[in-house]
Amino acid sequence: MLTTREMPTLQRVKQGYTTGARSLASRSVVGLARTRVTPNGLTVSGVSLCLAAAVLVPFEKHDDLLVYWLAAALFVVGSILDILDGALARAGGKSTPFGAFLDSTTDRVGEGAMLAAIALVFARASPPLPARSSSRTPAPAPRRSACAATSASARAPSASS
Repeated sequence: MLTTREMPTLQRVKQGYTTGARSLASRSVVGLARTRVTPNGLTVSGVSLCLAAAVLVPFEKHDDLLVYWLAAALFVVGSILDILDGALARAGGKSTPFGAFLDSTTDRVGEGAMLAAIALVFARASPPLPARSSSRTPAPAPRRSACAATSASARAPSASS
């Protein structure tokens, strides 16, 4: 194993972040593990908040600053619940293959909904495309190559025969 000095900086930061986030999450759910809250319940709650944030984003026309901050807060709380569901499953011994599948699938659903909402806002803000003209000129007839024209005239019967 490499010592801390031998590790590249990015790898040290990543390892420190992962270790710190997991220890913080596991300490946060110790009390929660003794309740009836299930990891799947946290997963569904988290994705519901992320979806609510995504639905809120396109309403930025009403009060953009308020809507964006409210959507951001909902999305962050939903993401924190998503972090805590795995920690709760590990701390309470409630890990299941279905829970892992549900967690990873709902992560992508929440993220995809938020990205789609942001894309919708950008699409609305972009200038409209120029209108196409309705008068279309007919396409020119396909041209035959010189070789095809010569071989066709060589096969055609002549009028003198």
